[in-house]
Amino acid sequence: MENQYYKGFPKKGMGSGALFLNDRNEIIFVKPTYKDYWSLPGGVVDENESPRQACIRELKEELGLEIKNVEFLCVDYVATTPEKDENLQFIFFGGKLTPEQISSIKLPSNEIAEYKFMNVEEASPLLNAKLRKRIPECLTTLKEKSGIYLENSQRV
Repeated sequence: MENQYYKGFPKKGMGSGALFLNDRNEIIFVKPTYKDYWSLPGGVVDENESPRQACIRELKEELGLEIKNVEFLCVDYVATTPEKDENLQFIFFGGKLTPEQISSIKLPSNEIAEYKFMNVEEASPLLNAKLRKRIPECLTTLKEKSGIYLENSQRV
């Protein structure tokens, strides 16, 4: 009986991405082949997969990087829009990539057209509105060494 009760609960979509820096403190962004804007490396959290596990998996799939640990930075509740149902977006910090890691990046050409390290000002016009607001919050969180909860990319 209890099992049927829980089956009626709503389900929310989840996405998970990683923020990495290079030695100049620029952020790596990727240009997906299926979007008209740039993004952080990451993707959809699969069923029975944690957001952290999804982030690590997506980094392997999108950049070819074997990252073992990522540090929680932010979760952003995103309300329903005409284009997309409500969802939770998780951002993790993967650290500073070494020159060796950067030179080993391998993009899946069917999914990621290119990657580029950029500062926030350079990247801002290339990002969607939500990520444009989320990135500065994540950078502040990184400096403060504490995670943050956002709603629609705003502190609450």
